[in-house]
Amino acid sequence: MFLYDNLPIYILIGFVLGFLSVFVYIKLAFPFWNVQPVYHVYDFWRCLYSRPFRIYPRFHAGVKTRFCRGDVVDIVPYVDATMDQKKAFVNLVQCYSSVDEGILCMFHLDNLDAYMNGHMYGSYLSFYKPKRYALGDGSLYAPDGGIYNGKDVLYTTRDGEILKEEKPRGCVASRSGELIVRGHKELVYWMDYMSVSGTDKDTLAKMKRELFETHVYKVGLVQWKELVKDAIGVWLFRRVGELLSGVVPLVRFIRREYEIPNNPGFFKMSYPEHVVLVEISAANIRKLTDGLERCRDKFEIWGMMDEGCLLGLIKAGVIKVYILERKGSILAMYFFRDTRMVVEGADGIGSGKGPERSDGLGAVLELSGSVILEGGVGLFRRGFLGSLGEIVKKSSVYRRLCIDDISDNGGLDFGEWYCFGSTMGAYYTWNLVISVGLSNRTFILF
Repeated sequence: MFLYDNLPIYILIGFVLGFLSVFVYIKLAFPFWNVQPVYHVYDFWRCLYSRPFRIYPRFHAGVKTRFCRGDVVDIVPYVDATMDQKKAFVNLVQCYSSVDEGILCMFHLDNLDAYMNGHMYGSYLSFYKPKRYALGDGSLYAPDGGIYNGKDVLYTTRDGEILKEEKPRGCVASRSGELIVRGHKELVYWMDYMSVSGTDKDTLAKMKRELFETHVYKVGLVQWKELVKDAIGVWLFRRVGELLSGVVPLVRFIRREYEIPNNPGFFKMSYPEHVVLVEISAANIRKLTDGLERCRDKFEIWGMMDEGCLLGLIKAGVIKVYILERKGSILAMYFFRDTRMVVEGADGIGSGKGPERSDGLGAVLELSGSVILEGGVGLFRRGFLGSLGEIVKKSSVYRRLCIDDISDNGGLDFGEWYCFGSTMGAYYTWNLVISVGLSNRTFILF
């Protein structure tokens, strides 16, 4: 009788303990992302929203977590960046953007300028400069576990003052663009080039988290202080390889790497009458603009850098765009990117794994996206091979092709190509929740 009399209390206690257990698990399992305004896997109530929405409608100047470290992360508007800061950024990207020792990054200053200029909103760089503490014996202690003598330090004090390391150990950048999801348009910042030096996994994770949150917070703070009209409060970023735990991605994809066939005849294509393949340049950029307008309504998710930046990247040769057209009407579009990566070593070109290549280094080309507007799949595939053939003919350094299974890339045939392997990837949004089910009808180019 006593048990039944207290049953409501036991149920309440069980409910409270269950809730606390879930809360503690979330805090322990996702220490960083559970405090970020993202679409969490446990946000089951988000499915009640039929349209995309911001978690924070405006910049939240008062909301910071322990990962926001303004004392060790410095932000620089790109227009104010000095040559030394640009060189430091490029050096970090070259040295630490890839964890694979068989991949060399050939990113340089001209590439950085092309990516960061030409935007409607300001672009930003952030640098991570860890603290070092001056000790009584003249040495310095770093919180990451390292001990540094006076020779490693540019600045010192006699009273044990906290010092900031002059040489940055990490960096990240943001540049503006647009994201359209089922007709809902958002101005976004694309976050890229997060590179951090170090070998300890836990230290690297800590630095990346602090760099991420502080960069986002400071960019928002700059917009707020400068009263930027229609300030951007949404970020978009990509992960390839190890995906985020506890966060629902905007879209997932599979990235595959193929060896580009070493056979010029493989790319010789013939087209029907009046069909021509045109390379986009500054002289005919209007064709690209018209094509992009037609493409926007074709995809559920459309993400694109500002057109001024796209034009700059085309002029710099980083982005290569080809259009298949008939009498001025666009049939298909192909977007390639020079990744500035060069492959070597046992798993790269020259390993003997590929059926056709056996010589030295090889540059990596990316098919960032393709679009079929008119015509059949066969003509679409021929246009792709013709475009790739033109690129390889002009520059024989390209040996690999990366391709994600989004946009209309899935309509291409790689059955006769040698595949080096595949990996998972995903795009994520910060401060924007899209809870409706989305397909891979996605085109994103930043």
